[in-house]
Amino acid sequence: MNINKEHILAGLTEVWSAWGSFGANLTTAQWATPSRCPGWTVQDNLAHLVGTERMLSGHPAPEGDPGGDHVLNPLAAGNEKWVDSLRAISGPEVLAAFQEISASRLATLNAMSDEEFVAVGWTPIGESPYGRFMQIRVYDAWLHLQDCREPLGLPGDESGLVAEISVDEVGSAMGFIIGKKGGAPDGSRIEVTLTGPIERTLRVEVDGRAKAVEVLSGPPTATLAMTSTDFLALTGGRHAGAPFIAEGRVTLGGDEILARQLAERLAFTM
Repeated sequence: MNINKEHILAGLTEVWSAWGSFGANLTTAQWATPSRCPGWTVQDNLAHLVGTERMLSGHPAPEGDPGGDHVLNPLAAGNEKWVDSLRAISGPEVLAAFQEISASRLATLNAMSDEEFVAVGWTPIGESPYGRFMQIRVYDAWLHLQDCREPLGLPGDESGLVAEISVDEVGSAMGFIIGKKGGAPDGSRIEVTLTGPIERTLRVEVDGRAKAVEVLSGPPTATLAMTSTDFLALTGGRHAGAPFIAEGRVTLGGDEILARQLAERLAFTM
């Protein structure tokens, strides 16, 4: 994957600014509204972003072990410590903390050399360049913003640079999503069409192992079509595929049994 520092930092700047504008207009009740993430309110989603950026800045992790039914793995347990540490303060106070840490992080990132930005180290997806980690941070911040926008009935930020980066990030995992999670059989050719606001055609071919390709070697075995917003919600595990199919939000084609199976197994995030 090409690591474009300018492109990624522009995405971070934009999505963090979007969070600032979004949070500035929320009421106390809206901050306390349950989000699409089980166990988390709107405020908790922003607290998660604060915690991650504080962790990346070298702050020590908070004490305690808050737990909860929604805490399903060690990474989630680490996230929950940061979120829980900010539950005693108000939404506007969390927003102020976010604006402080995001400004500090942007200054640090802009000061990094190109060599530092591509240096390989730990990321949530394994050993990868630091810049790839920051692209994941763009996607994470965007997805959590949508986790809050949807239940509040305040849609937005579904197009533009940040949404494009988010589609790119998920697109890089299409072989895993279609092959490992979806169980597409050997010899199958899958085409996923995103109808907008971000328009893309994602193709995966299974030849021993599933991999993303620019062009299929033959007609697609199964096809899926949906909006980019719904695609990111499904791959992010925020909704189940079956209701979206029933509502006509996901269109199936070709081998419809396989297409349905894939649509119902798109979730791949932790």
